[in-house]
Amino acid sequence: LNIQINGHTDDVGEDQANLQLSERRAFAVLEYLANKGVARTRLRAKGFGETRPLAPNITPEGKALNRRTEFEPWKN
Repeated sequence: LNIQINGHTDDVGEDQANLQLSERRAFAVLEYLANKGVARTRLRAKGFGETRPLAPNITPEGKALNRRTEFEPWKN
């Protein structure tokens, strides 16, 4: 199984800063898994910034849901 780690943010801040934050978030999870023994060749990371919200960014709860990482299987 290969896994892509997707990083996401809420809409607070600049778009470019959120994209960078989401990338750092995804790479932090990738590094954690690699350090726990998962082969790096089976992992990749991608940041989406604020482009894929799960909830409206109008409440603290909605913003919290949008600050996340997700695992997505992928084929070589």
